[in-house]
Amino acid sequence: MDIYLVILPMISMLLGLYLVCLGLWELRVGIDRKRFITFSFTGLFLIFILPNMFGFFQFNY
Repeated sequence: MDIYLVILPMISMLLGLYLVCLGLWELRVGIDRKRFITFSFTGLFLIFILPNMFGFFQFNY
């Protein structure tokens, strides 16, 4: 179980970075502002919030 608590935050951060990059690309293209907001905030959630939640769960077993 410990390996999942190490790998899942890494995957979350990589996926978050990918979504933020997609959001910036969408902002550059400038077609769909709602899609930019969705990509950006989902990516920021995956980068900052979800790894902290995994860290919280790590100490509560």
